[in-house]
Amino acid sequence: MSTKLDEAKEIKDENEEVEEKVYDDIKKWNAKVVTPVIVLTATLFIAVYTYFKHYPVGVWIRILVICVLIFLVIGGIIERMISGFVDINYEKAVAERREAEKLEEKARAAMEAEGASEGLGDNGPQIIQDDDMPPQF
Repeated sequence: MSTKLDEAKEIKDENEEVEEKVYDDIKKWNAKVVTPVIVLTATLFIAVYTYFKHYPVGVWIRILVICVLIFLVIGGIIERMISGFVDINYEKAVAERREAEKLEEKARAAMEAEGASEGLGDNGPQIIQDDDMPPQF
């Protein structure tokens, strides 16, 4: 019996490791994408706007460099905020899952204890009397 329990624990540990790897991959993807998208999109709009306003090339390039730096900082801040939210949500999900597993184990143990105390007497299985049966409708 203990070998099955040990095998179940090993499988559970392996599943948790796989979930953590998936979480890390998702977090890395979010970290890699947010800042460049913000910088490129915002700079594109500003570049097009300043081009159609016929700014001189020197001024146009300075504006674009300053915009890239500003939106790089903004993108970094937003990226950190998103990473923080992802971390918080992941921790909540893990805590909820652990709580559900604890409750499930308690319920299973209670059912096993109840089944063991009801089903077996001193001389083997007990016969359930009609008085013990719930009414049928």
